[in-house]
Amino acid sequence: MFQTFKDLKISERADEILKAMSKADATCKSREYTAASGVVTMTAHGLGQVICVTLADSMGECEGEVMMELQERIGCLLEDAEIIFHEQFNRPHPRMKGSTCFIQFEIFEGYV
Repeated sequence: MFQTFKDLKISERADEILKAMSKADATCKSREYTAASGVVTMTAHGLGQVICVTLADSMGECEGEVMMELQERIGCLLEDAEIIFHEQFNRPHPRMKGSTCFIQFEIFEGYV
């Protein structure tokens, strides 16, 4: 399952959105963590919502359910989401015990 997220497509607008977000007032709306995943939802006021996802290679069944819920929350498959940041780290995550590597990505949902 971890392999699924290695090649997420980055939005063509990623630089523009990240620059705008760096100037926006942001508020954390929720944080959800398991032993091998984290989902943090923030509002960038005036721009939209950002969902930051961290996944370790030690993900199990519980984390699979988290990802299904995430896709339901953003209303599309992750392959179709507007990914504005994606990075893989080839070292264990400090809080996710049993991992050897992890990835992080951010999904942007603009105001309609």
